[in-house]
Amino acid sequence: MDAGRKPLAKIEGRRRMRLSGVTVAWRGTPDLDDWVAYIVNGTRSKKLILADHASERKVKGLLSRLQTMSRKDIEKLAKG
Repeated sequence: MDAGRKPLAKIEGRRRMRLSGVTVAWRGTPDLDDWVAYIVNGTRSKKLILADHASERKVKGLLSRLQTMSRKDIEKLAKG
């Protein structure tokens, strides 16, 4: 008989950047490199992804760097 495993906990959140007013959301699983960060208030047809298949440390570092960037610089950094 196969014992059922507890599903891995997902973490997600969103933060509005002070200088630019851009809202960035992220989600992922602790201890796995499956984190993604993206711009929420972009257009639907043009999804702006900032990080994909990244580590939690990389995403959190990116979020702290984005606090002081302008909207234009953040959108340039995104992988549209």
